[in-house]
Amino acid sequence: MLKRQGANCCCYCSLMELLLSISAMRRASAKSITAVIPFYGYARMDLMHKSREPIAAADIARMLETMGVDHVVSVDLHSAQIEGFFKPQIPVDNLQAFPVGAVYFSEQSLGNPIVVAPHSAAVNRAAMFRDTLSRTIDEFVPLAFVIRKHQLDEDQPGELVGDVEGKDCIVVDTLVDTGSTLVKTAKVLKANGAKTVSAFAVHARYSAHAMQTLQNCEELDKLVTTNTIPVHLSSDEVSPKIVTLSVAPFIAEVISCIHTKSSIIQVSKTK
Repeated sequence: MLKRQGANCCCYCSLMELLLSISAMRRASAKSITAVIPFYGYARMDLMHKSREPIAAADIARMLETMGVDHVVSVDLHSAQIEGFFKPQIPVDNLQAFPVGAVYFSEQSLGNPIVVAPHSAAVNRAAMFRDTLSRTIDEFVPLAFVIRKHQLDEDQPGELVGDVEGKDCIVVDTLVDTGSTLVKTAKVLKANGAKTVSAFAVHARYSAHAMQTLQNCEELDKLVTTNTIPVHLSSDEVSPKIVTLSVAPFIAEVISCIHTKSSIIQVSKTK
């Protein structure tokens, strides 16, 4: 059996429903239980940032194990180490959704594209996105990144490494939350002569005032995300610069592979 769980503004409510559903399936003598979790809640708490803090990502893994899950499928985990929080008997498939975004941008009219990582932790992901985009459009796409410097004011949000002058920039990251990192990156790129600035983030949480922050950013031309997190926007928050792609077909193929006991590697590479 498969249990698909999203994540809304009440993350702990979704988590509790997921745990109880798994428990109910186990009590009903399910042969196997696979939890499909597009967005793994509390994923950023994958280490102890301060003394006496919980490592929530590991604790959730323990909860899922206790309830009786056999297999976990998630999309773009915050860090690969989360896979190691589960026992070896419970496989974890960390699906990469960047091909979904790469296909979208390959269909846009980008004259001179360049992929940009907004911070050092996003460089590897941006490089994978760049490689996929290059193969899709059959053209080499360069890579740039921004060095984030803490305690800088809004006028000096970071240092750019790479040439973006006259180019169509695609900023790639895992999550957009407050939107502040994305806004600062867009300002750096436009200040360095970028023609357009678009962004692709797999997960979109949109914390308080995030939509207003993104809409008011003149330097950001477009934000593309996926629907791994259910988001319900008011009429005032709907913006033409924000595009949401569906990962449903992608996940559906993965579920099919699990049921037919076939490899999901090719699905991850092509979608």
